[in-house]
Amino acid sequence: MHTAYDELIPRLKSMLPAVRLGLLGRAVAFIRRLRRLRAGTFLWALVLSRFGHCPGFEEARRWYQRLSGKSIAPRPFHLRFKSPAVVAYLSRAFELAVARWRAPARARTPHPIAKWFPDVVLWDSTIMQLAEKLKGVFPGLRGVPAGLKVSLAASLYGLVPLFAHMVRATCSDMTLFPPLSLFRPGTLLLFDLGFVAYERLRQIADAGLTYVCRLRSNGNALIVGYRRAPACVRKALHRHPGGVWLRDVLPCGKRIAKTWDLDVRLRPNEHRTQLVPARLVIKPGPGGTQRTYLTNLDGLLWAPPAVAELYRLRWQIELVFKELKQHLSLESLPSKDRFAVQAFAWASLIALALSRAVAACICPVRELVGLQGVLRPALLTRGLRACIRILGRALIAPAREIPMLLGIFLDQVLAEARSLHREREDSPRRLCGLLPCAPAA
Repeated sequence: MHTAYDELIPRLKSMLPAVRLGLLGRAVAFIRRLRRLRAGTFLWALVLSRFGHCPGFEEARRWYQRLSGKSIAPRPFHLRFKSPAVVAYLSRAFELAVARWRAPARARTPHPIAKWFPDVVLWDSTIMQLAEKLKGVFPGLRGVPAGLKVSLAASLYGLVPLFAHMVRATCSDMTLFPPLSLFRPGTLLLFDLGFVAYERLRQIADAGLTYVCRLRSNGNALIVGYRRAPACVRKALHRHPGGVWLRDVLPCGKRIAKTWDLDVRLRPNEHRTQLVPARLVIKPGPGGTQRTYLTNLDGLLWAPPAVAELYRLRWQIELVFKELKQHLSLESLPSKDRFAVQAFAWASLIALALSRAVAACICPVRELVGLQGVLRPALLTRGLRACIRILGRALIAPAREIPMLLGIFLDQVLAEARSLHREREDSPRRLCGLLPCAPAA
């Protein structure tokens, strides 16, 4: 494992270049007139403050003073958070930071899963509780007076962020999804049943992408074929060649003992006569409960156990949200202003991209897959939080001091983030034994 000490600071500055940030600040009206507050320094100060234990306006202001060497009064600094321009500025800065990981020219990971999928994208959302004063703008749900929903797409290869979106907590998951044009053909999308819309499954297949998701417990499908099914299904299809509805042969809640592997058609809504083709895998869970998976993977190549194990990879996005909340202060949005809370949330997402950029200087992020990776991304973020002041000093230090500061910084981060038990079994390792014998053409 080679640590590129001399590349870290140039990479971080190229990820969020000062000139581009200044132009961006003017484009979204974050920079209103010539003042002492610099857009690029403001962004770095806010992002670095999200690694702190008391993130908020004052922590960001102190970071700005450290990075710029100039003092600024609290009120003028705090007022810069309270406008839609700061939200637009930070959201576009996030796009700038993650664009490199969406590039088609990104090197392929040596992991066996990459022989089948150029990328595996995980998609999910989480709700952040806000101050009750914001319930008129961001109404909450399930006993939370006010909430902000953060949706995130991340790649399995390195858990790098690819796309993010923020809406009020009451917005239905079914209406949220990343633009399919962001992903390369052949990419595998993994998402929870809350995002399942049958028409969307058709769009994913038409875009040349693959997917694995869950079927809702009350969902129904027209069975038109089978690879593995009980005798009652085979007989019903013999009597009705046009198809049999799933819930006529398998009511909700009925226990099963064996795996079903079916070809089905899904009806988007009552007014649409054109059905969506899909594959439905039903596996017995604890006590024989139904575990249902929808996919468009080839049934001749991908056996039902492989489909179920692929879906288990979706849990990695939950670990990313846990990392954001525990180590990057996403759960701490200390403001009663509608724009400030969004600014803090975007800053936490940019801090996640910053953590992955640091990992890329230690080893290629495409090698950080599962527990067998050289580094654990969440542990690296925890290590960053412990020594973020050294990194902040390296960003503004004279050239002669940077190697010494980075040597100390990266040694401490590596001591926290190195995977000590790489032989431990996890979902990617279990999946390797279930992969088809030959890669897809």
